Amino acid sequence: MLQKIKSELFSCIQNMYPEIEFSLRDIEVSSLYDEKGDFTSNLCLKYSKILKSKPSDIAKRLIESFKLEEITKIEVAGPGFLNFFVTDIALIDLLSKKSQLFTDTSSVNIEFVSANPTGPLHLAHGRGAVVGDVLSNLYKYFGHKVTREYYVNNTGNQIREFVSSILFKISEKNKLNLTYTQYYKGEYIQTIANNCYDHFNPLINFNDLKEEDEVNIVNFAIKSLVEQSIETLEETGINFDQISYETDIMNKRLLPELINNLSEKNLIYKGQLEMPKDFQETKKDNEITIFKSTLFEDDEDRAITKNDGTPTYFANDVAYHADKHKRGFDKLINIWGADHLGYLKRLSAALKALYPSINFSVVFCQIVNLKRNNKIQKLSKREGNIFELKLLVDEIGVENFRYFMCYRKNDTHMDLDIDLIKKENKENPIYYIQYSYARAQSVLDRKKNIIDNFIDMPIELKNLYKKLFDWDSVVLAAYKKQEVHLIAHYLESLASYFHSLWSSAKSNSKIRFLDNDDNISKHSHNLLKKYQYTVNEGLNILGIKPKLKM
Repeated sequence: MLQKIKSELFSCIQNMYPEIEFSLRDIEVSSLYDEKGDFTSNLCLKYSKILKSKPSDIAKRLIESFKLEEITKIEVAGPGFLNFFVTDIALIDLLSKKSQLFTDTSSVNIEFVSANPTGPLHLAHGRGAVVGDVLSNLYKYFGHKVTREYYVNNTGNQIREFVSSILFKISEKNKLNLTYTQYYKGEYIQTIANNCYDHFNPLINFNDLKEEDEVNIVNFAIKSLVEQSIETLEETGINFDQISYETDIMNKRLLPELINNLSEKNLIYKGQLEMPKDFQETKKDNEITIFKSTLFEDDEDRAITKNDGTPTYFANDVAYHADKHKRGFDKLINIWGADHLGYLKRLSAALKALYPSINFSVVFCQIVNLKRNNKIQKLSKREGNIFELKLLVDEIGVENFRYFMCYRKNDTHMDLDIDLIKKENKENPIYYIQYSYARAQSVLDRKKNIIDNFIDMPIELKNLYKKLFDWDSVVLAAYKKQEVHLIAHYLESLASYFHSLWSSAKSNSKIRFLDNDDNISKHSHNLLKKYQYTVNEGLNILGIKPKLKM
Protein backbone atom coordinates (compact mmCIF):
# COMPACT_ATOMS: atom_id res chain seq x y z
CA MET A 1 0.00 0.00 0.00
CA LEU A 2 2.78 2.39 0.90
CA GLN A 3 4.41 1.83 -2.47
CA LYS A 4 1.12 2.37 -4.31
CA ILE A 5 0.54 5.70 -2.54
CA LYS A 6 4.14 6.77 -3.22
CA SER A 7 3.82 5.93 -6.91
CA GLU A 8 0.54 7.81 -7.28
CA LEU A 9 1.92 10.86 -5.45
CA PHE A 10 4.97 10.79 -7.69
CA SER A 11 2.83 10.62 -10.81
CA CYS A 12 0.56 13.45 -9.64
CA ILE A 13 3.28 15.90 -8.69
CA GLN A 14 5.19 15.19 -11.89
CA ASN A 15 2.11 16.02 -13.93
CA MET A 16 1.43 19.14 -11.85
CA TYR A 17 4.99 20.48 -12.19
CA PRO A 18 6.50 18.99 -15.39
CA GLU A 19 9.32 21.55 -15.40
CA ILE A 20 10.76 20.14 -12.14
CA GLU A 21 12.55 16.79 -11.84
CA PHE A 22 11.28 14.68 -8.93
CA SER A 23 12.60 11.39 -7.57
CA LEU A 24 10.37 8.56 -6.40
CA ARG A 25 12.88 7.60 -3.70
CA ASP A 26 12.51 11.08 -2.12
CA ILE A 27 8.77 10.69 -1.58
CA GLU A 28 8.04 9.50 1.96
CA VAL A 29 4.87 7.73 3.10
CA SER A 30 4.43 6.16 6.52
CA SER A 31 1.66 4.50 8.52
CA LEU A 32 -0.55 6.33 11.02
CA TYR A 33 -1.83 4.55 14.07
CA ASP A 34 -4.70 6.81 15.20
CA GLU A 35 -8.03 8.24 13.98
CA LYS A 36 -6.29 10.94 11.94
CA GLY A 37 -5.79 8.53 9.03
CA ASP A 38 -4.13 5.32 7.94
CA PHE A 39 -1.11 6.68 6.04
CA THR A 40 0.58 10.08 5.86
CA SER A 41 3.06 11.98 3.67
CA ASN A 42 5.08 15.17 4.17
CA LEU A 43 5.42 15.70 0.41
CA CYS A 44 3.79 19.15 0.37
CA LEU A 45 6.00 20.43 3.18
CA LYS A 46 9.13 18.93 1.66
CA TYR A 47 8.72 20.55 -1.77
CA SER A 48 7.16 23.85 -0.66
CA LYS A 49 10.32 25.93 -1.13
CA ILE A 50 11.25 24.28 -4.42
CA LEU A 51 7.76 24.79 -5.81
CA LYS A 52 7.49 28.28 -4.28
CA SER A 53 3.99 27.51 -3.06
CA LYS A 54 2.25 27.11 0.27
CA PRO A 55 2.02 23.48 1.45
CA SER A 56 -1.76 23.85 1.70
CA ASP A 57 -2.02 24.98 -1.95
CA ILE A 58 0.13 22.07 -3.15
CA ALA A 59 -1.98 19.72 -1.02
CA LYS A 60 -5.23 20.99 -2.50
CA ARG A 61 -4.02 20.40 -6.07
CA LEU A 62 -2.66 16.96 -5.20
CA ILE A 63 -5.94 15.87 -3.62
CA GLU A 64 -7.85 16.94 -6.72
CA SER A 65 -5.62 14.87 -9.04
CA PHE A 66 -4.98 11.85 -6.75
CA LYS A 67 -6.71 8.70 -8.02
CA LEU A 68 -6.34 5.48 -6.08
CA GLU A 69 -9.40 3.31 -5.58
CA GLU A 70 -8.36 2.04 -2.15
CA ILE A 71 -8.22 5.57 -0.76
CA THR A 72 -11.61 6.88 0.38
CA LYS A 73 -10.54 10.25 1.74
CA ILE A 74 -7.49 12.53 1.94
CA GLU A 75 -7.22 15.26 4.58
CA VAL A 76 -4.70 18.02 5.11
CA ALA A 77 -3.34 17.92 8.65
CA GLY A 78 -1.22 20.44 10.55
CA PRO A 79 1.04 22.63 8.40
CA GLY A 80 0.55 20.51 5.27
CA PHE A 81 0.63 16.75 5.90
CA LEU A 82 -1.47 14.57 3.62
CA ASN A 83 -3.40 11.95 5.60
CA PHE A 84 -4.89 9.06 3.64
CA PHE A 85 -7.90 6.98 4.74
CA VAL A 86 -8.43 3.41 3.58
CA THR A 87 -11.64 1.42 4.09
CA ASP A 88 -11.58 -1.67 6.29
CA ILE A 89 -12.53 -3.86 3.34
CA ALA A 90 -9.72 -2.36 1.26
CA LEU A 91 -7.20 -3.10 4.02
CA ILE A 92 -8.35 -6.71 4.17
CA ASP A 93 -8.22 -7.10 0.41
CA LEU A 94 -4.80 -5.51 0.20
CA LEU A 95 -3.41 -7.74 2.91
CA SER A 96 -4.45 -10.83 0.99
CA LYS A 97 -2.48 -9.76 -2.08
CA LYS A 98 1.14 -10.78 -2.60
CA SER A 99 3.90 -8.23 -2.24
CA GLN A 100 5.01 -6.61 -5.47
CA LEU A 101 8.68 -6.28 -4.66
CA PHE A 102 11.18 -6.45 -7.52
CA THR A 103 13.31 -9.47 -8.35
CA ASP A 104 17.00 -9.26 -9.31
CA THR A 105 18.67 -12.44 -10.58
CA SER A 106 22.21 -11.01 -10.78
CA SER A 107 25.02 -12.91 -9.05
CA VAL A 108 26.47 -11.75 -5.74
CA ASN A 109 29.57 -12.95 -3.90
CA ILE A 110 29.42 -12.34 -0.15
CA GLU A 111 32.67 -13.04 1.67
CA PHE A 112 32.50 -13.22 5.44
CA VAL A 113 34.26 -14.55 8.53
CA SER A 114 37.58 -15.18 6.71
CA ALA A 115 39.30 -15.52 10.08
CA ASN A 116 43.07 -15.94 10.27
CA PRO A 117 43.61 -19.70 10.74
CA THR A 118 45.63 -19.28 13.91
CA GLY A 119 42.97 -20.27 16.42
CA PRO A 120 39.36 -21.34 16.86
CA LEU A 121 36.55 -18.97 16.01
CA HIS A 122 35.73 -16.69 18.91
CA LEU A 123 33.16 -14.11 19.91
CA ALA A 124 34.52 -11.40 17.59
CA HIS A 125 33.92 -13.62 14.55
CA GLY A 126 30.33 -14.40 15.50
CA ARG A 127 28.87 -11.03 14.57
CA GLY A 128 30.38 -10.96 11.08
CA ALA A 129 29.34 -14.58 10.54
CA VAL A 130 25.67 -13.93 11.28
CA VAL A 131 25.54 -10.55 9.49
CA GLY A 132 27.12 -12.13 6.41
CA ASP A 133 24.74 -15.09 6.43
CA VAL A 134 21.63 -12.97 7.03
CA LEU A 135 22.68 -10.54 4.31
CA SER A 136 23.09 -13.53 2.00
CA ASN A 137 19.54 -14.64 2.88
CA LEU A 138 18.30 -11.11 2.23
CA TYR A 139 19.86 -11.00 -1.22
CA LYS A 140 18.39 -14.43 -2.02
CA TYR A 141 15.00 -13.09 -0.88
CA PHE A 142 15.19 -10.57 -3.71
CA GLY A 143 16.14 -13.22 -6.24
CA HIS A 144 19.95 -12.90 -6.40
CA LYS A 145 22.22 -15.86 -7.07
CA VAL A 146 24.34 -15.74 -3.91
CA THR A 147 27.71 -17.38 -3.28
CA ARG A 148 28.85 -17.44 0.34
CA GLU A 149 32.66 -17.45 0.48
CA TYR A 150 35.23 -18.04 3.22
CA TYR A 151 38.79 -16.84 2.57
CA VAL A 152 41.74 -18.34 4.44
CA ASN A 153 44.83 -16.14 4.87
CA ASN A 154 47.35 -18.96 5.19
CA THR A 155 50.57 -17.01 4.54
CA GLY A 156 52.43 -14.17 6.20
CA ASN A 157 53.87 -13.33 9.60
CA GLN A 158 50.88 -14.60 11.60
CA ILE A 159 51.35 -18.07 10.07
CA ARG A 160 55.07 -18.07 10.85
CA GLU A 161 54.31 -17.06 14.43
CA PHE A 162 51.58 -19.67 14.60
CA VAL A 163 53.84 -22.57 13.59
CA SER A 164 56.56 -21.24 15.92
CA SER A 165 54.06 -21.35 18.81
CA ILE A 166 53.07 -24.92 17.93
CA LEU A 167 56.68 -26.10 17.76
CA PHE A 168 57.47 -24.33 21.02
CA LYS A 169 54.72 -26.32 22.73
CA ILE A 170 55.86 -29.57 21.09
CA SER A 171 59.40 -28.92 22.31
CA GLU A 172 58.25 -27.99 25.80
CA LYS A 173 56.06 -31.04 26.34
CA ASN A 174 58.36 -33.58 24.73
CA LYS A 175 61.56 -32.05 26.17
CA LEU A 176 63.09 -31.40 22.79
CA ASN A 177 65.90 -28.98 22.18
CA LEU A 178 64.03 -26.73 19.75
CA THR A 179 64.52 -22.96 19.66
CA TYR A 180 61.14 -21.51 18.83
CA THR A 181 59.20 -18.59 20.27
CA GLN A 182 55.73 -18.77 21.73
CA TYR A 183 53.63 -16.02 20.14
CA TYR A 184 50.13 -17.44 20.58
CA LYS A 185 48.99 -18.72 23.95
CA GLY A 186 46.05 -20.66 25.27
CA GLU A 187 45.04 -24.27 25.73
CA TYR A 188 44.07 -24.63 22.08
CA ILE A 189 47.74 -24.18 21.03
CA GLN A 190 48.74 -27.09 23.28
CA THR A 191 45.92 -29.21 21.83
CA ILE A 192 47.03 -28.45 18.27
CA ALA A 193 50.65 -29.17 19.21
CA ASN A 194 49.66 -32.54 20.67
CA ASN A 195 47.68 -33.44 17.55
CA CYS A 196 50.54 -32.43 15.27
CA TYR A 197 53.08 -34.44 17.26
CA ASP A 198 50.86 -37.54 17.32
CA HIS A 199 50.20 -37.24 13.59
CA PHE A 200 53.78 -36.72 12.39
CA ASN A 201 55.76 -38.72 14.92
CA PRO A 202 57.73 -40.78 13.90
CA LEU A 203 57.28 -39.68 10.27
CA ILE A 204 59.59 -36.73 10.85
CA ASN A 205 62.54 -36.10 13.14
CA PHE A 206 61.42 -33.33 15.52
CA ASN A 207 65.00 -32.91 16.73
CA ASP A 208 66.11 -32.01 13.22
CA LEU A 209 63.22 -30.25 11.56
CA LYS A 210 63.54 -29.24 7.93
CA GLU A 211 61.69 -26.42 6.22
CA GLU A 212 59.32 -28.85 4.49
CA ASP A 213 58.55 -30.42 7.86
CA GLU A 214 57.44 -27.05 9.20
CA VAL A 215 55.32 -26.52 6.10
CA ASN A 216 53.62 -29.89 6.57
CA ILE A 217 53.00 -29.19 10.25
CA VAL A 218 51.46 -25.77 9.64
CA ASN A 219 49.32 -27.08 6.75
CA PHE A 220 48.01 -29.85 8.96
CA ALA A 221 47.25 -27.39 11.77
CA ILE A 222 45.54 -24.91 9.45
CA LYS A 223 43.43 -27.61 7.81
CA SER A 224 42.32 -28.83 11.24
CA LEU A 225 41.39 -25.34 12.42
CA VAL A 226 39.52 -24.45 9.22
CA GLU A 227 37.55 -27.71 9.40
CA GLN A 228 36.77 -26.97 13.04
CA SER A 229 35.63 -23.44 12.15
CA ILE A 230 33.40 -24.63 9.32
CA GLU A 231 31.87 -27.28 11.57
CA THR A 232 31.13 -24.69 14.26
CA LEU A 233 29.47 -22.40 11.74
CA GLU A 234 27.44 -25.24 10.24
CA GLU A 235 26.02 -25.90 13.70
CA THR A 236 24.63 -22.36 13.62
CA GLY A 237 23.05 -22.84 10.20
CA ILE A 238 25.84 -21.08 8.30
CA ASN A 239 27.13 -22.93 5.24
CA PHE A 240 29.63 -21.79 2.63
CA ASP A 241 29.59 -22.41 -1.10
CA GLN A 242 33.29 -21.63 -1.61
CA ILE A 243 36.40 -21.83 0.57
CA SER A 244 39.42 -20.08 -0.95
CA TYR A 245 43.03 -20.13 0.27
CA GLU A 246 45.58 -17.37 -0.15
CA THR A 247 48.12 -19.95 -1.33
CA ASP A 248 45.70 -20.99 -4.11
CA ILE A 249 45.57 -17.40 -5.31
CA MET A 250 49.37 -17.19 -5.23
CA ASN A 251 49.65 -20.47 -7.14
CA LYS A 252 47.49 -19.05 -9.90
CA ARG A 253 50.31 -16.54 -10.45
CA LEU A 254 47.93 -13.64 -10.74
CA LEU A 255 50.45 -11.08 -9.50
CA PRO A 256 52.36 -10.75 -12.83
CA GLU A 257 49.05 -10.24 -14.60
CA LEU A 258 48.04 -7.68 -11.99
CA ILE A 259 51.30 -5.74 -12.35
CA ASN A 260 51.07 -5.91 -16.14
CA ASN A 261 47.50 -4.52 -16.14
CA LEU A 262 48.45 -1.65 -13.86
CA SER A 263 51.62 -0.99 -15.88
CA GLU A 264 49.65 -0.72 -19.13
CA LYS A 265 47.54 1.94 -17.46
CA ASN A 266 50.64 3.74 -16.18
CA LEU A 267 49.52 3.21 -12.59
CA ILE A 268 52.69 1.74 -11.06
CA TYR A 269 56.26 2.90 -10.58
CA LYS A 270 59.52 1.74 -9.03
CA GLY A 271 60.65 3.46 -5.87
CA GLN A 272 60.61 3.39 -2.11
CA LEU A 273 58.05 4.20 0.54
CA GLU A 274 58.61 5.28 4.10
CA MET A 275 58.49 2.11 6.16
CA PRO A 276 56.63 1.78 9.45
CA LYS A 277 58.77 1.88 12.59
CA ASP A 278 58.25 -1.80 13.31
CA PHE A 279 58.83 -2.90 9.70
CA GLN A 280 61.55 -5.54 9.60
CA GLU A 281 63.19 -5.87 6.21
CA THR A 282 66.87 -6.29 5.57
CA LYS A 283 67.29 -4.96 2.05
CA LYS A 284 65.81 -1.52 2.40
CA ASP A 285 67.78 -0.11 -0.48
CA ASN A 286 66.01 -2.16 -3.13
CA GLU A 287 63.33 -0.51 -5.21
CA ILE A 288 59.82 -1.84 -4.85
CA THR A 289 56.76 -1.77 -7.13
CA ILE A 290 54.30 0.89 -6.03
CA PHE A 291 50.68 1.42 -7.08
CA LYS A 292 49.48 5.02 -7.66
CA SER A 293 46.67 4.58 -5.18
CA THR A 294 46.30 8.30 -4.52
CA LEU A 295 44.83 8.74 -8.01
CA PHE A 296 41.81 6.80 -6.74
CA GLU A 297 41.05 8.67 -3.51
CA ASP A 298 43.48 6.77 -1.30
CA ASP A 299 45.58 8.63 1.27
CA GLU A 300 48.93 7.37 -0.05
CA ASP A 301 50.44 5.15 -2.72
CA ARG A 302 50.70 1.46 -1.85
CA ALA A 303 53.44 -1.14 -2.21
CA ILE A 304 52.74 -4.07 -4.51
CA THR A 305 56.01 -5.90 -3.84
CA LYS A 306 58.39 -6.09 -0.88
CA ASN A 307 62.13 -5.41 -1.03
CA ASP A 308 62.83 -9.04 -1.85
CA GLY A 309 60.40 -8.96 -4.79
CA THR A 310 57.67 -11.04 -3.13
CA PRO A 311 54.10 -9.70 -3.13
CA THR A 312 52.75 -7.70 -0.23
CA TYR A 313 49.62 -8.77 1.63
CA PHE A 314 47.83 -5.97 -0.20
CA ALA A 315 48.90 -7.32 -3.60
CA ASN A 316 47.66 -10.81 -2.76
CA ASP A 317 44.37 -9.37 -1.55
CA VAL A 318 43.90 -7.39 -4.77
CA ALA A 319 44.70 -10.55 -6.76
CA TYR A 320 42.10 -12.46 -4.73
CA HIS A 321 39.39 -9.90 -5.46
CA ALA A 322 40.43 -9.79 -9.11
CA ASP A 323 39.95 -13.55 -9.14
CA LYS A 324 36.45 -13.15 -7.70
CA HIS A 325 35.65 -10.59 -10.38
CA LYS A 326 36.92 -12.96 -13.09
CA ARG A 327 34.59 -15.63 -11.80
CA GLY A 328 31.78 -13.52 -13.19
CA PHE A 329 30.04 -12.05 -10.14
CA ASP A 330 27.98 -8.92 -10.72
CA LYS A 331 28.51 -7.66 -7.18
CA LEU A 332 31.16 -8.28 -4.51
CA ILE A 333 30.34 -7.72 -0.83
CA ASN A 334 32.79 -8.19 2.05
CA ILE A 335 31.95 -8.36 5.74
CA TRP A 336 34.88 -6.93 7.72
CA GLY A 337 35.66 -6.15 11.31
CA ALA A 338 35.97 -2.50 12.30
CA ASP A 339 39.75 -2.89 12.60
CA HIS A 340 39.89 -3.08 8.77
CA LEU A 341 38.19 0.28 8.26
CA GLY A 342 41.39 1.95 7.06
CA TYR A 343 42.00 -0.83 4.55
CA LEU A 344 38.91 -0.05 2.47
CA LYS A 345 40.37 2.94 0.62
CA ARG A 346 43.40 1.11 -0.73
CA LEU A 347 41.52 -1.99 -1.85
CA SER A 348 38.74 0.07 -3.43
CA ALA A 349 41.37 2.16 -5.21
CA ALA A 350 43.05 -0.89 -6.73
CA LEU A 351 39.76 -2.44 -7.84
CA LYS A 352 38.60 0.84 -9.40
CA ALA A 353 41.90 1.06 -11.26
CA LEU A 354 41.58 -2.47 -12.61
CA TYR A 355 37.82 -2.58 -13.15
CA PRO A 356 36.27 0.93 -13.25
CA SER A 357 32.71 -0.39 -13.30
CA ILE A 358 33.15 -2.97 -10.51
CA ASN A 359 30.34 -3.18 -7.94
CA PHE A 360 32.21 -3.62 -4.67
CA SER A 361 31.11 -2.76 -1.14
CA VAL A 362 32.08 -3.55 2.44
CA VAL A 363 29.85 -3.96 5.50
CA PHE A 364 31.73 -3.25 8.73
CA CYS A 365 30.93 -4.95 12.02
CA GLN A 366 32.00 -3.33 15.25
CA ILE A 367 33.36 -5.29 18.19
CA VAL A 368 31.20 -7.35 20.52
CA ASN A 369 31.81 -7.33 24.26
CA LEU A 370 30.80 -10.26 26.41
CA LYS A 371 28.82 -9.21 29.46
CA ARG A 372 28.10 -11.33 32.55
CA ASN A 373 26.71 -10.20 35.88
CA ASN A 374 26.70 -6.63 34.54
CA LYS A 375 30.46 -6.80 33.93
CA ILE A 376 32.33 -6.66 30.61
CA GLN A 377 34.75 -9.59 30.17
CA LYS A 378 38.26 -8.76 28.91
CA LEU A 379 39.29 -11.10 26.11
CA SER A 380 42.55 -11.45 24.12
CA LYS A 381 43.31 -14.00 21.41
CA ARG A 382 47.10 -13.59 21.57
CA GLU A 383 47.10 -14.03 25.33
CA GLY A 384 44.94 -17.10 25.02
CA ASN A 385 42.07 -15.43 26.86
CA ILE A 386 39.30 -16.01 24.35
CA PHE A 387 35.70 -17.18 24.45
CA GLU A 388 35.26 -19.73 21.71
CA LEU A 389 32.25 -19.26 19.46
CA LYS A 390 31.21 -22.88 19.89
CA LEU A 391 31.02 -22.47 23.66
CA LEU A 392 28.88 -19.34 23.25
CA VAL A 393 26.45 -21.08 20.88
CA ASP A 394 26.25 -24.12 23.16
CA GLU A 395 25.42 -21.88 26.12
CA ILE A 396 22.78 -19.55 24.62
CA GLY A 397 21.38 -21.63 21.75
CA VAL A 398 21.45 -21.11 17.99
CA GLU A 399 18.38 -18.89 17.64
CA ASN A 400 19.51 -16.55 20.45
CA PHE A 401 22.98 -16.40 18.93
CA ARG A 402 21.73 -15.56 15.45
CA TYR A 403 19.18 -12.99 16.59
CA PHE A 404 21.39 -11.05 18.98
CA MET A 405 24.36 -10.95 16.61
CA CYS A 406 22.30 -8.89 14.16
CA TYR A 407 20.10 -7.12 16.72
CA ARG A 408 22.15 -3.92 16.71
CA LYS A 409 23.25 -1.87 13.72
CA ASN A 410 26.39 -3.62 12.46
CA ASP A 411 28.68 -0.57 12.72
CA THR A 412 27.87 0.12 16.39
CA HIS A 413 29.49 -1.49 19.42
CA MET A 414 27.49 -4.21 21.10
CA ASP A 415 27.49 -5.65 24.61
CA LEU A 416 26.27 -9.23 24.50
CA ASP A 417 24.45 -9.67 27.79
CA ILE A 418 24.46 -13.42 28.46
CA ASP A 419 22.13 -13.11 31.46
CA LEU A 420 19.48 -11.28 29.41
CA ILE A 421 19.74 -13.66 26.47
CA LYS A 422 18.97 -16.65 28.66
CA LYS A 423 15.73 -15.11 29.95
CA GLU A 424 12.44 -16.48 28.69
CA ASN A 425 10.33 -13.35 28.98
CA LYS A 426 9.66 -10.10 27.16
CA GLU A 427 13.13 -8.79 28.03
CA ASN A 428 14.45 -11.27 25.46
CA PRO A 429 13.23 -10.03 22.04
CA ILE A 430 13.55 -13.31 20.12
CA TYR A 431 11.68 -15.20 22.84
CA TYR A 432 8.94 -12.57 22.68
CA ILE A 433 8.73 -12.83 18.90
CA GLN A 434 8.53 -16.63 19.01
CA TYR A 435 5.91 -16.43 21.74
CA SER A 436 3.72 -14.15 19.61
CA TYR A 437 3.87 -16.64 16.74
CA ALA A 438 2.90 -19.48 19.10
CA ARG A 439 0.02 -17.40 20.52
CA ALA A 440 -1.35 -16.83 17.03
CA GLN A 441 -1.07 -20.55 16.39
CA SER A 442 -2.94 -21.34 19.63
CA VAL A 443 -5.93 -19.34 18.34
CA LEU A 444 -5.85 -21.11 14.98
CA ASP A 445 -5.63 -24.49 16.71
CA ARG A 446 -8.53 -23.66 19.05
CA LYS A 447 -10.93 -22.22 16.45
CA LYS A 448 -14.04 -24.23 15.57
CA ASN A 449 -15.63 -22.35 12.70
CA ILE A 450 -14.64 -19.50 10.37
CA ILE A 451 -17.59 -17.09 10.08
CA ASP A 452 -17.89 -14.62 7.22
CA ASN A 453 -19.55 -11.84 9.25
CA PHE A 454 -17.50 -8.72 8.69
CA ILE A 455 -18.03 -5.85 11.11
CA ASP A 456 -16.23 -2.54 11.35
CA MET A 457 -12.79 -3.13 12.74
CA PRO A 458 -11.74 -1.39 15.93
CA ILE A 459 -8.65 0.75 15.47
CA GLU A 460 -6.50 -1.74 17.45
CA LEU A 461 -7.03 -4.47 14.83
CA LYS A 462 -6.75 -1.97 12.01
CA ASN A 463 -3.34 -0.89 13.31
CA LEU A 464 -2.11 -4.49 13.24
CA TYR A 465 -3.05 -4.59 9.55
CA LYS A 466 -1.03 -1.45 8.92
CA LYS A 467 1.97 -2.75 10.83
CA LEU A 468 1.93 -5.80 8.56
CA PHE A 469 1.90 -3.48 5.55
CA ASP A 470 5.17 -2.00 6.79
CA TRP A 471 7.00 -5.28 6.12
CA ASP A 472 7.62 -4.56 2.44
CA SER A 473 9.21 -1.18 3.12
CA VAL A 474 11.30 -2.59 5.99
CA VAL A 475 12.73 -5.53 4.05
CA LEU A 476 13.41 -3.26 1.07
CA ALA A 477 15.24 -0.75 3.28
CA ALA A 478 17.29 -3.54 4.88
CA TYR A 479 18.29 -4.75 1.43
CA LYS A 480 19.17 -1.35 -0.02
CA LYS A 481 21.05 -0.16 3.08
CA GLN A 482 22.63 -3.59 3.80
CA GLU A 483 21.41 -3.24 7.40
CA VAL A 484 20.03 -6.54 8.64
CA HIS A 485 19.18 -5.20 12.11
CA LEU A 486 16.13 -3.50 10.54
CA ILE A 487 14.54 -6.95 10.16
CA ALA A 488 15.11 -7.79 13.83
CA HIS A 489 13.77 -4.44 15.02
CA TYR A 490 10.64 -4.73 12.88
CA LEU A 491 9.86 -8.21 14.20
CA GLU A 492 10.33 -7.05 17.78
CA SER A 493 8.03 -4.05 17.23
CA LEU A 494 5.42 -6.22 15.51
CA ALA A 495 5.48 -8.83 18.29
CA SER A 496 5.27 -6.14 20.95
CA TYR A 497 2.09 -4.75 19.39
CA PHE A 498 0.61 -8.24 19.02
CA HIS A 499 1.18 -8.99 22.71
CA SER A 500 -0.34 -5.64 23.76
CA LEU A 501 -3.37 -6.43 21.59
CA TRP A 502 -3.61 -9.85 23.23
CA SER A 503 -3.57 -8.31 26.70
CA SER A 504 -6.14 -5.64 25.81
CA ALA A 505 -8.49 -8.29 24.46
CA LYS A 506 -8.99 -9.62 28.00
CA SER A 507 -11.10 -6.56 28.80
CA ASN A 508 -12.30 -5.66 25.29
CA SER A 509 -14.37 -8.30 23.52
CA LYS A 510 -14.35 -6.30 20.27
CA ILE A 511 -10.68 -7.11 19.62
CA ARG A 512 -10.79 -10.78 20.61
CA PHE A 513 -9.97 -13.15 17.80
CA LEU A 514 -12.38 -15.84 19.07
CA ASP A 515 -15.96 -15.40 20.29
CA ASN A 516 -17.41 -17.24 23.28
CA ASP A 517 -18.08 -20.29 21.11
CA ASP A 518 -14.51 -20.33 19.74
CA ASN A 519 -15.61 -19.11 16.32
CA ILE A 520 -13.45 -16.69 14.38
CA SER A 521 -14.38 -14.14 11.74
CA LYS A 522 -12.93 -14.62 8.29
CA HIS A 523 -10.97 -11.36 8.38
CA SER A 524 -9.52 -12.14 11.85
CA HIS A 525 -8.51 -15.60 10.63
CA ASN A 526 -6.76 -14.11 7.61
CA LEU A 527 -5.13 -11.48 9.81
CA LEU A 528 -3.58 -14.14 12.05
CA LYS A 529 -2.41 -16.17 9.06
CA LYS A 530 -0.85 -13.03 7.56
CA TYR A 531 0.78 -12.26 10.90
CA GLN A 532 2.38 -15.69 11.02
CA TYR A 533 3.39 -15.44 7.37
CA THR A 534 5.13 -12.09 7.95
CA VAL A 535 6.92 -13.22 11.10
CA ASN A 536 7.99 -16.38 9.29
CA GLU A 537 9.37 -14.31 6.38
CA GLY A 538 11.42 -12.19 8.75
CA LEU A 539 12.68 -15.10 10.84
CA ASN A 540 13.64 -17.04 7.71
CA ILE A 541 15.86 -14.16 6.60
CA LEU A 542 17.45 -14.19 10.07
CA GLY A 543 17.94 -17.95 9.72
CA ILE A 544 15.57 -18.80 12.58
CA LYS A 545 12.66 -21.26 12.50
CA PRO A 546 9.38 -20.11 14.11
CA LYS A 547 7.90 -22.13 16.98
CA LEU A 548 4.34 -23.36 16.97
CA LYS A 549 4.35 -23.91 20.73
CA MET A 550 6.29 -22.44 23.64
